[in-house]
Amino acid sequence: MISNSMTLSLLTFSYLALGCMALAMFSHFRDSFKRSPTPAQSRGLYWTGWGILTLSYYLGIRYLGFAYGSILFTGILSFAGLLVILTASYHPKHLPHLMAGSSSLGVALLFMG
Repeated sequence: MISNSMTLSLLTFSYLALGCMALAMFSHFRDSFKRSPTPAQSRGLYWTGWGILTLSYYLGIRYLGFAYGSILFTGILSFAGLLVILTASYHPKHLPHLMAGSSSLGVALLFMG
């Protein structure tokens, strides 16, 4: 059985991963930081996002099994994607700050649950 803190930690990690992938794109990075990313920064953010997504999928499968973990991961990923889209569209300067907050909250929730 998965706890609420584990579900919320998966949501925060998914938000962080999709935020990294959004910041890997030129326009979102420029909107957030008022400068363009270097190619190394763009690649680093892209692969960091994929790594965090892989980790969160693994955690969901580990605690719920393959079938329910995959379903939970897909639902959480959809909701996190919506949150990243809304943040990047309406408050792009807040995206890096919310990503930092979500990472620290996700780690705290992971150790609580």
